[in-house]
Amino acid sequence: MSSIFIIQLVISFFVGGGFVALLTLLAEKSSSKVSGLILSFPSTILISFFFLAWTQSTEEVATIIPATFIPMGVSILFPVFYIYIARLGSKFIKGRIQLILFSLITASSIWLAFSIPMAYHKMTNIVFGIIGYILLAILGHILLNRKKSSEVQAHSYTIWQIMARAAFVGLLVALVIFLGEISNPFWGGVLAIYPAALSASLIVIHWYYGYESLFELCRKIPIGSLSIFVYAIVVMLVFPNFGFVLGTVVALICSLATSFLLSLLSKISKKDLKFKINIF
Repeated sequence: MSSIFIIQLVISFFVGGGFVALLTLLAEKSSSKVSGLILSFPSTILISFFFLAWTQSTEEVATIIPATFIPMGVSILFPVFYIYIARLGSKFIKGRIQLILFSLITASSIWLAFSIPMAYHKMTNIVFGIIGYILLAILGHILLNRKKSSEVQAHSYTIWQIMARAAFVGLLVALVIFLGEISNPFWGGVLAIYPAALSASLIVIHWYYGYESLFELCRKIPIGSLSIFVYAIVVMLVFPNFGFVLGTVVALICSLATSFLLSLLSKISKKDLKFKINIF
């Protein structure tokens, strides 16, 4: 492992974590409408694809995009896994920390069980991937909106919670780059879709309000994931032709435009958001 690659790993950790910390701080200081747009930034996937293209190549990143669509759909179901596992675990796990860890580890294991085959088989069929994402997004929307839960007070993150969330995402980004180097970029690309920022938010809300309140938190995730889906599609199309720097800018603009259109089409604008969250 070269010293240059080690430097790239360190940079990816601090840039990835710092980017998420900055977004969280900006969202906390903004109105609910503005914060919704801020947190629609595809944070983890943006940094991961950027550094994968830097350490590998733009063509490699474009090639792995189809393998990320089904893991993206599974990420929409991640809160469903977490909530129902927490509900089951609460019957025999009394400690709050133990229940959170049990729910997070089990939900992550299920996510890996569905996602790893995409990297193992190097799935490049874009039609299969898009259909899989759409079906999983629809399923996630149904499951997350079938149960009505009472709203809880908005939660503001402490500086330590923001730093912990940033470190978690930074470690994930560094791991994505590491796996892309030692194995193949497909492993790093699929891992880039893991809902790291969402997991951190689930933990915080679970700790303060209980797992039942997570339904209210996660209702809009399937629709919100469209901005991430658009980002991935644009990356696949523009990285090989524009490079990863300009390509990231173009993909981000398209993603933000999607978020803006979604906000116009939804009725959320009539009511302040109670939770602030980003997905990937």
